Amino acid sequence: RSQESLQTGLPAAPRAMRALLVLACLVCAAATTEVTIDLLAQGTPFPHYWKRSVGSGHMLLGTRSDWQQHMLRARNELGFTGVRGHGILDDDMSVIIDGQYHFYNVDQVYDFLLSIGVRPIVELSFMPRALVNCAPNECEYAFGDPPGAYKGLIMPPKNFNQWYMLVKALVQHVVDRYGLEEVSQWDFEVWNELWGMEFPKNYMALYNASALAVKAVHPSLRVGGPATMQVQYVNEFIANAHAAGLPVDFVSTHFYPSDPNCTDTPQEKKDIDCFAETILKGCRAAHAAGLPFYLTEYNDGLEDGTHRDNAYAAGFVIHNIPLLTELNMFSWWTFTDIFEEQGLKAFPFSNAFGLQNIYGVAKPVYRAFQTLNDAGDTLVNVSVASAGDTAVTAFATVLSTSPQEPFAALKLYATNFRRNEIPISGETVTFTIKHAAGANVPASAAVALIDSKNCNPRGLWESWGSPMYPTAAQIDQLKAASQLVEVSVPVTSTSPITVSFQVQLEAYAVAYVHF
Repeated sequence: RSQESLQTGLPAAPRAMRALLVLACLVCAAATTEVTIDLLAQGTPFPHYWKRSVGSGHMLLGTRSDWQQHMLRARNELGFTGVRGHGILDDDMSVIIDGQYHFYNVDQVYDFLLSIGVRPIVELSFMPRALVNCAPNECEYAFGDPPGAYKGLIMPPKNFNQWYMLVKALVQHVVDRYGLEEVSQWDFEVWNELWGMEFPKNYMALYNASALAVKAVHPSLRVGGPATMQVQYVNEFIANAHAAGLPVDFVSTHFYPSDPNCTDTPQEKKDIDCFAETILKGCRAAHAAGLPFYLTEYNDGLEDGTHRDNAYAAGFVIHNIPLLTELNMFSWWTFTDIFEEQGLKAFPFSNAFGLQNIYGVAKPVYRAFQTLNDAGDTLVNVSVASAGDTAVTAFATVLSTSPQEPFAALKLYATNFRRNEIPISGETVTFTIKHAAGANVPASAAVALIDSKNCNPRGLWESWGSPMYPTAAQIDQLKAASQLVEVSVPVTSTSPITVSFQVQLEAYAVAYVHF
């Protein structure tokens, strides 16, 4: 797709003017796609599985005040209750000094997280240099020892028993500090994407030492792996662990829609649901073995461009969330651009992974997760129909605790989304809601859009010439431009048991509707 098709950002406008622009778009074209929400049909459970974790860069960042502010905001506004990051045992955390363990920096990070109601998903990584035989110029670091503090050494230990002792000491320390009841609700994940560890030889030796160390502290503590990329070795890991008699409490892996699984052939590139279908294969393999399945890294893709800074990422999330309710964990990578894998860049927008930029400006995908935080616990029956080839998908939720007032609890989500290689155009969507006769029908719907005109701070920044160092006043304007703006749309009764309204969705747009 062209960059312009995703980035037609507008200069800042007063809130009232922006609301008028939204309203104009809501009613400007004839209907092409019909979305029907049936409140009379039986719903299905909708667990908020995506809230169990969100990703971070290496864990030393957790000692920074801006990282902490962004984490607190993600907890309060998006509902995330866990965070997973690399390198809790890296040399930048100073866990081994002169042969002695030091967990002060670990405590600083975990104390803060627990104080705000967030539990760590403890990625047991990477290798302290004290445990490796390598000369300074021969040590293998993640990303080639990049600028900044990140020091992720990705080599096997010279003695796996030394790794066992370190992991056991860490786990015993957090149990002593926070209590067994608390730490029993954590997850200990062994390593990340087999970096420097071939499967099965080195990785299974590492897993053996790690899992036995965790369980040596207490058998109730949860440990799992293999934390592979591209949903690799899920079945093989389960088989190897069971054959060796090793404890496994969950299976974890990573997947991005840009991975070869969904990009090797033209057919795969056109399949909008290849991402979800690939994940579900791994999930069902784990569940068949009686194990929870965690996707501990994903986002809308690792390609270059601007997609993570605009509505495309928001559309990706809204399209996929209702497809993956079988998952036990789904951890977006990452919650903030405070991130050092290749150095911490000063650009306010650089297509980095975060839901928020370095100044805490919410990106469009942040707003998508914010709307999902208000979702109910029950999926409503929804169907989509069009005379042509539509890119619109939609879902709706209600609360199981409010069956008598479905409109009050009803949340609607729709996106006009295709994978970025496939042509797409704007569409008008007619929503029709089937309800019980005599129901208290609202006169209007509150509609918020995420598109090129709404929740698009990058578009505003680009209109200024993309300054590397915006002023404090400009940062405030970016934060204002990132806000969800709701407009009231009339709802029309079309029969004693149906009401309808229309919304215009440009390419990759998201609509969030409540009453």
